[in-house]
Amino acid sequence: MSYWIGEFVRVFLGYIILMYFWPSVVFRKRLSGKSLTFRFAFCSTVSVLLANTLVLGLGLIHILKGWVIFLIFYGILTFSIFKEKTFRKNVFLQIRSLFNGTLGWKSLIFQTTENIKNNSITFFRRLNKKIHGRKLEYGILSILLIFAIAYFSYGAFQNHSYGWGDMYVHHSWIYGLKEGNIFSEGVYPEAMHCFIYCMDVLFGIPVYSSMMFLGEIHVTALLVAVYCLFREVMKSRYTVYVILAAFLMLDVVCIDEIYGISRLQYTIPQEFGLYTQFLCLVYLIRFLKKSGNTEKRRERKDDLFLFMTSLAASLAIHFYVTIMAFFLCGSFVVWKMASIFRKENFRSLLGAVILGVAISTLPMVLAFASGIPLQGSLNWGMNIINGTDTKEGRAQLAQKLEKESESVEQSLTETSGELQSDQSELLLSEAENEQSTKRIEAPTKVSIKDRIKKMIDNVNRTKQYGYVQLYGRMRAGWILGFTLLAMVITILNLVIDRVRHHKGYFEMYAGITFSSVFFMVLYAAPYLGLPEIIAGARLCLTEQILILAMMAIPLDELFFLFEHSSAGRYAPYLGLLGVIVMYVGTNCLGVFHGYLYYELTRYNSAVELTNHIIEKYPQYTYTIISTTEELYQAIETGRHEEILDFYYRTRSENYYIPTEYLFFYVEKNPIQYAQYHFFSGPRWLAQEKYIPYYKYSNSILSEGDQIKHGRISRRFLNEPLAIMGKASDAYSNITNRKILESEMYYWCQNFETIYPNEIKVYYEDEDFVCYVVKQNPDHLYNLGT
Repeated sequence: MSYWIGEFVRVFLGYIILMYFWPSVVFRKRLSGKSLTFRFAFCSTVSVLLANTLVLGLGLIHILKGWVIFLIFYGILTFSIFKEKTFRKNVFLQIRSLFNGTLGWKSLIFQTTENIKNNSITFFRRLNKKIHGRKLEYGILSILLIFAIAYFSYGAFQNHSYGWGDMYVHHSWIYGLKEGNIFSEGVYPEAMHCFIYCMDVLFGIPVYSSMMFLGEIHVTALLVAVYCLFREVMKSRYTVYVILAAFLMLDVVCIDEIYGISRLQYTIPQEFGLYTQFLCLVYLIRFLKKSGNTEKRRERKDDLFLFMTSLAASLAIHFYVTIMAFFLCGSFVVWKMASIFRKENFRSLLGAVILGVAISTLPMVLAFASGIPLQGSLNWGMNIINGTDTKEGRAQLAQKLEKESESVEQSLTETSGELQSDQSELLLSEAENEQSTKRIEAPTKVSIKDRIKKMIDNVNRTKQYGYVQLYGRMRAGWILGFTLLAMVITILNLVIDRVRHHKGYFEMYAGITFSSVFFMVLYAAPYLGLPEIIAGARLCLTEQILILAMMAIPLDELFFLFEHSSAGRYAPYLGLLGVIVMYVGTNCLGVFHGYLYYELTRYNSAVELTNHIIEKYPQYTYTIISTTEELYQAIETGRHEEILDFYYRTRSENYYIPTEYLFFYVEKNPIQYAQYHFFSGPRWLAQEKYIPYYKYSNSILSEGDQIKHGRISRRFLNEPLAIMGKASDAYSNITNRKILESEMYYWCQNFETIYPNEIKVYYEDEDFVCYVVKQNPDHLYNLGT
């Protein structure tokens, strides 16, 4: 555990330095006098864009080397620091004194320590000045962020493998960058990969550790972006804490929502970029709000710049995030369309959008123009839209339900032709004779009825396949009730705004309410006969935040009235009270959130053993024979052989592995590959409650210390494998896995019979055993038959 804690700290510090410290130092003049919100948005978007542009730019001209990135990063940082005249003079003076003999090493170290101490004191004084009067607020926010990191990183400390299959793919793309190859699997947004690559090059943090922990740490960026948004659009500055607390503590009651929340544990591009959609909206709103004097125009430029960098970052990280940002901004500012299309605003916004798209897509466009094909995931996205994907897409399921519904309706309304009267036949004949007239007259009368019926049907479908499907009937009823209440409050604010000649509150409340409904329509789109622009489950997280914000509108009004009452001096405690009530209330009412899951693929002992081998044995002197997972963990220091390849090649006459050490990983209890493994832990952090929602699914489930597995046996020897494609497909079949693990276990037993002193048990527990063979590289063992 101490090892993983150490790796977590390394990733955390590397993330803080690269994401926030480096741009804060290099662009300190640009950030001077700016708010903490501006600093956060600037650093979190500019750092990602710079890493993406630098890495991909060097790759395009074929000079992507770790040492080049190292020199550029630290060179710019050093140059920026030494630009300070006073600092430069002090350093040169100390160096001159040192070489002249007037300053000793001890004195130099003492003076340097004092300088660091004084600079730290100055920094904290400035920080204290910035947060003066808001220490309680930032304290509450810090507690929520710490709670979020603990909750989402809990799984990584329980199971030390990647929690989602896509993470292995992204690891391989990062490794491609380390080899100097950009877009190694095709053109695809690579900002997250470039960021992790820079962390590896600059701070020596293994890619495996970054992939394990970065996503859970980066959750803080999402929460702070949400904080910035609702501080901007809510009347009270304290409502946002209740929204964040509700998001972090309230449970979910649907597989899609559990999936959406669980994805925040994984270091994958879409979740890495989710924070940018909220920053896009924050700075679009701020830009549209301000006009008039010179100071406001200066602020508008800053807001427009951050809107542009947020948009560019979203596109550089994942296309889905950009699509969500478009819908989020559109649903919020639909009430400000007149402001958007003003001449001075429209030109600026259009220019910002064009520039943002150019900055983020230029490396991809140039790579595609150079002959690199598009990555296959882009085709997957199109398959979601056209309805041919069945893994995450729901279009075919919706069509099936529609056909079943039509079949039932037809059977209920069908009448026998034999009972038709002569009058009916006559009317039918007249209808046929007057067909052209009917075609002209029918649309006016029938279309109105059809449209009304269609609208009612779509409302019911949105309720059934949106609200009810995600939240259940009872919660859906509450949400719809709060939606109506939010609409009423929004209209009241419209009246108040008109009476007081003030604009803003109506538009913000209307934006929150409409966006929550609009994203639900996006989720239910395939059931409404609309294309599924974004896979539904991936919308759940954003939709949940919007719904919680919409339900907080009445509370926001109450907080606002309290702030402007005679007891307003106690208003800062509203946020703290709201968080406490939310935590205690969710626990007392039994709606506190549950522990999440990993797609479990191997035992922890295999992970720990691999780390031990990496540390103990010289680089590339060993080969690990196992399933695919060890490949990614040891790829930079050792060799790997797939157990599936080993199974086939040992049946050939000659088979050699040219490394000094061979490590054979055997699962005595072959694991049910990629099972949904839910965690268990302390009651204060979460509850064990999400497994029941999977009772009708075909998923393999486990929880806590109980892991679903099989058992090796001699009876599996010489059994044929099921026909499979990729190795991962073969390993996901439990019968295949039992055959493969049994074959290798008894191969090792047979090898020991032939060479009793050459193979040894290197590690063993009740689930897993590792054998090691030390061979002479000049006289290799023939591992074949």
